[in-house]
Amino acid sequence: MREVGEAGVNPRTWRTLSAVLMVSILSWKASPALAGWETGAKAGFDTNISRSVDDGEGSGYLSAYGSYWKGHSAETRLDWTLGVSIEGTAYPSLSEVDFAAATVSPGLAYIFRPGWTAALTPFLQGKAVKDTEQSAVAFGGRVDLSQKFESGVYLGEYYMYTDSRAREDVYSYTENAFGVLLGMRWTPRFFTEAGYEFSRGESFLSVKVPSTVSGGGGQGMGTGRYTTAFDAEVFKETVDGHAFSVSAGVDWTRNGFFAVSYSYRTWDGETGSASGSSGFAGVGYRF
Repeated sequence: MREVGEAGVNPRTWRTLSAVLMVSILSWKASPALAGWETGAKAGFDTNISRSVDDGEGSGYLSAYGSYWKGHSAETRLDWTLGVSIEGTAYPSLSEVDFAAATVSPGLAYIFRPGWTAALTPFLQGKAVKDTEQSAVAFGGRVDLSQKFESGVYLGEYYMYTDSRAREDVYSYTENAFGVLLGMRWTPRFFTEAGYEFSRGESFLSVKVPSTVSGGGGQGMGTGRYTTAFDAEVFKETVDGHAFSVSAGVDWTRNGFFAVSYSYRTWDGETGSASGSSGFAGVGYRF
């Protein structure tokens, strides 16, 4: 399997990153190939999809994806990369947030020395959500630094900017995220990884308690919008986020692999504080 510390982009949970990073969370950790196609599926959960400060809406989910990834050839110091992916995800307990997404992410990667790389990856994503107010086009970019050591330990640091334009403005957001990770490749086929991320931007939180005036802000929280998807009022404001994650993966054949991941996330804004857990187990196959 290919750890995050190698050249290219480092995937993370779908909520903060754009789809190419989320869709390829299995493939880019797992694939030792320089270029290739991949398909896979995962089953997971999210305890607070609505980002609620008082009564979060959660659900399990099922997801399937297909992707193509061209990594650094390692034959030159500077090389171009390319990621293309499509994904469909269904939430049985909260079907209004079912979505399909397509993403393209060309980039450049530079090798300073063996195992030490830097990558710059812009991206563009289209996302169609069953609750059409949340459908969006997102764009942005990511800078990754990575260091891999002979002991099997690898480190990664990244910055990512995302600008997502939703059909309804309250779901649009801009975000700056900074992250670090520590991983260990225990054998050629097995790795574990832990990470932390801080993010800040204009995004939404929701509240189950109704506002005192329809269409207006209750509890001194500013202007809110009621949404039937979450049966709650949604408020757009400056939100600080913290995320902690652990993951592991294994190749069981040359082409097939398995990965698991768990994340705990918090959000803090004027409306209040929210938190939630998410995770998945997935399988994939490389061509």
